[in-house]
Amino acid sequence: MSATFALGPDAYNQACTSLKALISHQKSDSNSTASVYLTINVNIKLAKSKDFRPRVIPLTHKLDKISNKAILFISKDPANYYREILTAKGTPTEDAFNEIISFKKLKSKSKSQKSLVKLYKENDIIVADNRVHKFLPDVLGSTFYIRKKKVPFMLQMAKPDPSVKLRRTQQNKLKDDRCDVEYVYKQIKSIVGNASFVPTTNVGDVISLKIGYANWEIAHLVDNINDIVKYLTDEENRAVIGAAINLENLVNVNVRGEDSISLPVLVRSKETVETKEDDSDFDF
Repeated sequence: MSATFALGPDAYNQACTSLKALISHQKSDSNSTASVYLTINVNIKLAKSKDFRPRVIPLTHKLDKISNKAILFISKDPANYYREILTAKGTPTEDAFNEIISFKKLKSKSKSQKSLVKLYKENDIIVADNRVHKFLPDVLGSTFYIRKKKVPFMLQMAKPDPSVKLRRTQQNKLKDDRCDVEYVYKQIKSIVGNASFVPTTNVGDVISLKIGYANWEIAHLVDNINDIVKYLTDEENRAVIGAAINLENLVNVNVRGEDSISLPVLVRSKETVETKEDDSDFDF
């Protein structure tokens, strides 16, 4: 593995050493199931302007299963149409969602901070129809967006297909009413199982991505680190990420636990780069 580790053999050895120390620390605190994160300090902007769409990075070793997560789906109006299709018996999405609400109902709920906090606490992951996703920052506000707490993921209800015959409304507008449960399920499975991050407009910012858990094998955590680095630095993914990243753009790369200090994988800067959450992209 060291020969194919994207950051080089020295970084591979350092990653193994740091992960071993981190796992040992978590076990001593009786927290062997705690999440393990990869933090990367980048010296470029990852987004040219505010971008509230989480990027999903495929991992070899998946983080979780849909059945373990409470997922809120924010649909285009009316919600009953999508709820009937997505929760139909025998479909892969039958039990996938903890709650399905329409964007219209969400706007009504957002008038009460208490209702927003309830939604936040009762759901682990938020997903939204791509047609309403762009309106969510103004509706969900700081409860979900400040410090990138639970930024909603974007869902497409069906695979884009220019040959599909659209429905013409009474207002003479064309609408795509498709709801492909298999396609929706694949997207949710990817969101739950893989790493993700929200790009920022800050040079020198730190992105944090979950790579596994403290009770995993070190080799599996290292595999996922390698997956992330390769994905971020692959030119083919530039359009998805929003920026061109190469290995030289990765200044400091560290691993950390939920409540632990950061331990090095790759250090290029002599200065200590603290993992922090910057609110400057999220002004409400």
